[in-house]
Amino acid sequence: MTRISDYDTILDSHEGEFTLKGSRFIGILMPCRTESDIQACLQEVTERYRNATHYCYATVYGGSERKERSSDNGEPSGTAGKPILFALKGSGLSDVICIVVRYFGGTLLGTGGLVHAYTEGSRLALEGVPKHTRIACAVFRFTLDYGYYSIFESKCRDLMACAPQCDYSDKVDVKVWVRISDEEEFVRRITDLTERHAILKQSDDEYIDNAFSKK
Repeated sequence: MTRISDYDTILDSHEGEFTLKGSRFIGILMPCRTESDIQACLQEVTERYRNATHYCYATVYGGSERKERSSDNGEPSGTAGKPILFALKGSGLSDVICIVVRYFGGTLLGTGGLVHAYTEGSRLALEGVPKHTRIACAVFRFTLDYGYYSIFESKCRDLMACAPQCDYSDKVDVKVWVRISDEEEFVRRITDLTERHAILKQSDDEYIDNAFSKK
C-alpha cells in the first residue's frame, strides 16, 4: 500500500501583477485540495476580474499524490498552462491552483512572449507566499485502563503528532496520530509500556494541520 507523506501547501490566497506591452497579467495563487475545488476557484476569479481576455491556470492537488491539471484557456497551446504548471511544480507546493488572468492590451506577444508572461505571472503569485506543512500520520485506536493511560500519556507524548482524542468511561478509548516515520517505535513502545494490554487498531493514514513541534 502506498503511504502518504508530508507536503507543503498554503492557507490563504496570494496575488501579484505586472503589465507587458499593454497587457495586464494578474497571478492568483489559491488553496485547492480536490478536483471539485478547481471550478469554484475559477468562478471566484472570473467574477472578481470580469471581462478579462483569458483565465489560464494550473493546479497541483491531492496532497502528496500530486495530481495535475492545466489549461491555456484560448492562448496558443503550451504557452500558458504549462509554464504555470512548471512554476507550481518548482515550488514544491500541493493543494494549490495558480490562475493567471490576462487583459489584452492590443499588442500580440508571440509564443515566447506569452511563455515569459505566464511564467512571470506565476512567479509573482508564488513570491513570498507563506508555506504550511501538512503532516502525514498513521492513525491508531485502542482502549486502556486508567492506570495504563497515565503511563502512555507520559511516555509516548514525544511520538504523537498532536493531542490524542479520548473518550472516558470505565476505560479510556484513545485515538492517536503518529508521524509515519515514528510508527514502528510507537507500536513497540506502547506494547512494552502496557505489557501488551493495548490492542492497536490501525485506521487509514490521515493528514493533520496543527502538529506538535518535532524536537
